Amino acid sequence: MTTKTKQNSDIFRGFMRPDSSHPKSLQEDDTVSASEVSFSLSDSSSGSSGRSSRISGMSTSSLFSLPLAHAGFQGARHLHPQRLPSAKKERTVSLRILDTDEETLMNIQVLRHSLKRLDMNSIHLTVLTSDMIANLTKLEKLDLSFNELADDSFPDNLKELESLIELKLNSNELTKVPIDLKRLKHLSRLNLGWNRLDNIKSLEKVKRLHCLVIDNNNITSVIKEIVNHKRLEILQCNANQIREIPREIRMLKNLKDIDISNNQITGLPPELFQLPKLEALNASCNQIQRIPSLNIKGRVKRRIETVDLSENLLTKFPEHLLLMVDRVDLSGNRIKTIPANVIKKMEWRTEQSLDISDNPLSSPPADVCDSGLRAIIQYFKEDHTRLKAYQGLKILVMGTQGSGKTSLVQSLVDQQPRLTDTHERTVGMECFDMQVEINEEDCDPKPVLYTFWDMSGHPFYITTHYTFLEQPFLAMLTFNMVEYNAKEFYSTFGAWLDWLIAKSNKLSLLVVGTHMDKLKPSKVVGICKEVHSNITSFLAEHRENITKEVNKIAERPQISPSMTDQMKKNRELLKLRVTFHERVIPTSSADMRGVSEVQKAIESMTESRECFPNILRTIPSLWLDVEGYAEDRGNEMQYPVMTWQKFEDEVTEKFGMKHLIVSIATYLHEIGKLMWFSSDPLLREFIFLRPSWIIDLIRAPFRHDLQESVDFSNDDYHRQTGVPQFKFDRFKRELLQEGILDREFLKCLWLSCIDIESAQEVNDAILLLMDKLELAYPIRKNGKEGQWMNPDYPETSPEKDKDKVNNKDKDKDNKDKDKDNKDKDKTKSPPKPFVVHRLIVPIYRQIPEHEHFQEEWEMMEDHHRVAVMFKFPHYMPPGLFERITVRAHKPKFNLNFLRHWSNGIYARHNDKAVRLLCVMGRDTTAHVHSQNENELPIDAGSSGKGSDVRNSKASVGFESGRNAEIRLEARFEEACDEEKVAQLWQVLLPLIQDVEALLQQSLGLRVERYTQCPSCRQMAFLGEWLTPKEFQTADLKTCDFCQKSVSTKYLVQPKEKKSAQELMKLMRLAGRFGPKKKMPLRMFKTPPSVGNIKSSSETCQGENNNIANGNVAALVPAEVT
Repeated sequence: MTTKTKQNSDIFRGFMRPDSSHPKSLQEDDTVSASEVSFSLSDSSSGSSGRSSRISGMSTSSLFSLPLAHAGFQGARHLHPQRLPSAKKERTVSLRILDTDEETLMNIQVLRHSLKRLDMNSIHLTVLTSDMIANLTKLEKLDLSFNELADDSFPDNLKELESLIELKLNSNELTKVPIDLKRLKHLSRLNLGWNRLDNIKSLEKVKRLHCLVIDNNNITSVIKEIVNHKRLEILQCNANQIREIPREIRMLKNLKDIDISNNQITGLPPELFQLPKLEALNASCNQIQRIPSLNIKGRVKRRIETVDLSENLLTKFPEHLLLMVDRVDLSGNRIKTIPANVIKKMEWRTEQSLDISDNPLSSPPADVCDSGLRAIIQYFKEDHTRLKAYQGLKILVMGTQGSGKTSLVQSLVDQQPRLTDTHERTVGMECFDMQVEINEEDCDPKPVLYTFWDMSGHPFYITTHYTFLEQPFLAMLTFNMVEYNAKEFYSTFGAWLDWLIAKSNKLSLLVVGTHMDKLKPSKVVGICKEVHSNITSFLAEHRENITKEVNKIAERPQISPSMTDQMKKNRELLKLRVTFHERVIPTSSADMRGVSEVQKAIESMTESRECFPNILRTIPSLWLDVEGYAEDRGNEMQYPVMTWQKFEDEVTEKFGMKHLIVSIATYLHEIGKLMWFSSDPLLREFIFLRPSWIIDLIRAPFRHDLQESVDFSNDDYHRQTGVPQFKFDRFKRELLQEGILDREFLKCLWLSCIDIESAQEVNDAILLLMDKLELAYPIRKNGKEGQWMNPDYPETSPEKDKDKVNNKDKDKDNKDKDKDNKDKDKTKSPPKPFVVHRLIVPIYRQIPEHEHFQEEWEMMEDHHRVAVMFKFPHYMPPGLFERITVRAHKPKFNLNFLRHWSNGIYARHNDKAVRLLCVMGRDTTAHVHSQNENELPIDAGSSGKGSDVRNSKASVGFESGRNAEIRLEARFEEACDEEKVAQLWQVLLPLIQDVEALLQQSLGLRVERYTQCPSCRQMAFLGEWLTPKEFQTADLKTCDFCQKSVSTKYLVQPKEKKSAQELMKLMRLAGRFGPKKKMPLRMFKTPPSVGNIKSSSETCQGENNNIANGNVAALVPAEVT
């Protein structure tokens, strides 16, 4: 490697220069009054140090009779020797001496009361005596550079320089740092360069340093010795023997300028580039081979001015630096290509500069690169064929907490050892990009982008992460081999496999063991074989259990419609597609063993066209243009969310090809460049242009360490919202203890995500959490439990609807008055948008069941009821119950929440005298087998009278999702006739249908449905609400548990029947309009449908058509006609 000479930055020049005449050396950062004098004394005529002159009591004019080497009057009008005398007495503040004679030392003592700067450089000083610095209590700067001082050359009274701020000891003979420096309490600038130091351990206690220069020594370690120097802003340690920059550099949060050039460094930590105040980094002339990848989210708000990485061993272009640095120097490395997809990101930062000269470049050509960044951008703009790209892959990295996911991902991406500390564990999710080249036979290498989604292994995030399990993706499941225990197989592997299969019934799996460096090779081989065998058996057992269920139903002599649907669903589950890598790969992020094998395994699995049919396909240039446009739009927008319609209109207007928009959006979603949940009925109407933004938006209020990480006193950002600390602490306590999330607290948490001053953006973000992600529901701003559960929705409040009915006549009387005021109403401002002030977050709501609930519920024990159950014999995804509670709170169900505890909600219907209970529990008892053809095995005790489900604790979590149950029950508040049971179904069935809609989003989920027997209170009948026709035609069914005949109106929604009076009314209307006249639809009041969604809608449509055509006879049963 050729050595490249580097100039020191301007901030160091005055600090290091031995020339005392340099004004910056003597006067920088000093405040001196107009009457203070800066001068030097010597016998310059003799050419030697000569005899110093006594200056005690001399006036300013008499000083010029002395042989002066330099004189400067700070604040004077000019420097002419015959200048007018000053009205004030001038004080001497700076002095440079050229000898250490007795008279010179006496003159120093004369000036001791005013002297602030003493320059003793380049006078061949071997010992600093106590006389030289005695009584200099005002001294702020001392320059002892370019002398011959050794380790024992310093007097004891050095510690008495109480006001000393700057000390220069560069270019001496020091081998260790003077120990007395730790007693200089105000020392902030220290120069120890050009000595023979091999360590700086004595500086650990000099904690007020702002600037430290230790260049040209033999030091091997720097950062760990100064990690407690929180005020350090400038660090120059070039030309030493430093081999590593440790990750502890993140502690130096005030560091602005660092020079580590001309050392033996082979790698840089990402924490170095993430220093919040970094302005300049010089790491040239080292042995750096790779630059760490950084997770850059959109446009960085604060950019680094300069990064110099010249004269190193870089082979890969560090594209992410172009997104965060203004001037990048990569000259003199081994870079061969500049990725085209990086250059397109630079179109909005053309004022940047890039030096990539002296590299063996093949693309773009060297002559283009030598012309600068603008020429490179223009080169790729001129010919779109050079922007050839291939579709990449999204890789979800998961595993239990502490299994080494983040270390593995960062080691893969950076291709160098990376170990993550405990405090650096992933919170929520982080995304990393990795550019690789895949070689195929008879083809040029294809650049492919892998996007790693590092998902936190803490169980808290399983609920929020379930939304992001959108195919296609490769699942990389990690585990810590040191902590491996075969008895904990399900919690380590099985629960994750169930979680993945439940979402899409499809799985591409790569299992990776970590920490192999801490085990013997024979142990590593044994663990990998055992894990592979156990996972294979687990998947085979999963398929075998489904096959048994199919055969059990098929062997029955008679199969009901619901069982037919169940068999069809199970046959779909048998189509489970699993691609499991042939072996478990052991790795170590500490020494990089096995990391390259992981990369090869990923490449081999991506070549499977069955699992990933679109991987490696050539992407049209138009799609790349849309990708760049979407990325730029996402970076520009503070709230990077578009409706699908707006996205479609913008892209069509700019690029055309409207028929390709869906394909392009799907492609961008698959590679992780944007998020479009096309299969989610709630989210598919939105495009999230910046995936990291939605991850941050969710992560801010939903994090497992919120108690420790969100602290008002440690984060200045929280104060910007204007929320006082006592309120902040109360909001935080309410969220953690009761699951109540205040709008003001959300604004504190979302300060870096959205513009909190924009009420519209805050509202949109809250509605996104509520209505689309279904993570929370609104409550009233004030009030207590039992009163505050439901907010006052505009125009949907039941109380307002009642008022409308009660005041109908009154409004009619005032019709004329309203007509007169019509013009005035037009000038009124539009209604204010619905503002949510407080939310309930079910994930956080872990309070126990209310003490009075059981007593209140049992008072309705003898009232008519309808109860259904969803049972998950194999696995229930975490968060399902929480989403049901959020949906149940929506206005369309017309429910008023009375209680909400960790695993249950209790509500009252606003229009009907009906109470509703929804609880989640777990079946832990043995199954009771039934002989009835319409029944499947179900626990007789867990859901019977005094149900254990209702009383159970919220035990269904990530590892305990098996045999989970969700029970819905509706009861009348008062005793009434059996004929009114249909009202219970009118309350219950809409919610059941919404639960079914949620279940349809999990393609690999096994669900059993049951209905309660009204006699024995057991879940004795299969849930037939999806196929109610058979039960609706029968009046009674026999319960296999109690052997009693049960009215089917308790088992399925009763079929709607027209009363005789209503039929006669329709017949009279038909006669009035005649066979050829159409009767207005408004004259026929259709009762609310409670039947099956499909069949009832078809029936209702048929009835409306008959009425509209005047064919009322078609609605009348034959016997009535």
